[in-house]
Amino acid sequence: MLVFLLVVLGGVAAISATLAALAGKSVPHALAIGYYLAACGVLIMSFAFGSRGPTRVDMSDDPEEYRPVGVFGVSRGGRLGRRNRRKATPEERREARLASIGLFVFGLLLVLLAAAFDPSRRAL
Repeated sequence: MLVFLLVVLGGVAAISATLAALAGKSVPHALAIGYYLAACGVLIMSFAFGSRGPTRVDMSDDPEEYRPVGVFGVSRGGRLGRRNRRKATPEERREARLASIGLFVFGLLLVLLAAAFDPSRRAL
């Protein structure tokens, strides 16, 4: 998880600073915008993880059994029908909930970091 945090923070900083330097704009303002955009993406991911339903795709060992469903319920492998679903285990539900909460907290931290870099905002 720490590697993910460092990659996001460093990647956003590098991309934002590079684009600001190429455009001749303010680097702190570009960093703030980059972190705001990253926070938006992380918060959307948090919502997606948190809104998963109580069922999961049932993965079987038989390669003929599992075929991804394409447009209009027709599988890309030529078989009609839907994938089998199963009820999520308590551990899977717990992991999804913790991932959603972790991403939400990380998104809020990104917003605070962006506000700290934003030259149009003053510290309290």
